[in-house]
Amino acid sequence: MNIGREVLYLTQSDVRAVGLTMKDYIDLMEEAHRDKGNGAVVMPPKLTVEPNENLFMLGMGCAINRTGAAGIKWLSGCATNRDKGLPRFTGFVILNDLETGAPVCIMDATYLTAMRTAAVSGLALRYLANQDSQVVGVYGCGMEGRSNLEAAICECPGIRQVYAWAPRRESVDLYVEEMSRKFPGVQIEACEDPKQVMREADIFLGSSPVTHGDEFRLIRADWLKPGLTAVPVNTESHFYHEAVEEFDKIYIDDTAMYELCRERGHYQTLKETPPELSDLLIGRASGREKKEERIITFTEGIGLNDVACGEKIFRLAMERKIGTMLPL
Repeated sequence: MNIGREVLYLTQSDVRAVGLTMKDYIDLMEEAHRDKGNGAVVMPPKLTVEPNENLFMLGMGCAINRTGAAGIKWLSGCATNRDKGLPRFTGFVILNDLETGAPVCIMDATYLTAMRTAAVSGLALRYLANQDSQVVGVYGCGMEGRSNLEAAICECPGIRQVYAWAPRRESVDLYVEEMSRKFPGVQIEACEDPKQVMREADIFLGSSPVTHGDEFRLIRADWLKPGLTAVPVNTESHFYHEAVEEFDKIYIDDTAMYELCRERGHYQTLKETPPELSDLLIGRASGREKKEERIITFTEGIGLNDVACGEKIFRLAMERKIGTMLPL
């Protein structure tokens, strides 16, 4: 590659063609978050631009000293895209050469975002879930609801039952149909009542849109089964405050992002800043100590995840001659 004079372009199909499995993504997240715990990552909080009530755009940059990976994801989320037949989330990951700063790769971020988000959930489950977990409750049946279930089954192969709910019943029915084909050994059922999703759940996966009000706030304290491991990817939007307070242990993915979310009105009932997943990985925080503990991990999504996964995809694409080289 002629750095500074050309850049590799990877479409969503190219990113998929590299062939990373869910386990590969989870392993990458474990390595990256351990690097974070060891102070080998440079990462500012994400930049947020909100031009109107339907659209937000995020800039998420990071450099990882151990691997030499550096870059940024520019992602947009548009609430009205579904009406246009477009995905809710679209964007790119741009990787840079650390010696010259020149861009070396531009790749579609839609599929990568779904996989890396689920992989962080999988990482949390790897270290915090009861490994005999059998029942999963799912709120939100879009792309991340699919990838998060894949991550949960990857890390907890004893899962036998899934209860799914979303505001639109048609999306739940499609989810049940697709996931039942993908995981034929798992019973997947649609639920009319969101309480039914939580009643028996050993693991909770939440991936509906982040809200500042009570639009998706459903979960009460008495819905939480002892031993529950929850990995929502939408702050605490699904939980009433008394439900959050019911958890014995709480983890986050990044302190700076957590503080930024508090400034925006989230996590107001938490008295102390929870430890990060990276603290857990390097032994600076304890994990699950009792089977009946209720544990939740709030993952805001950080540039570390995108850059770590993007760097691996870029290297494999170069080796396998996947993608299109474009002049700068």
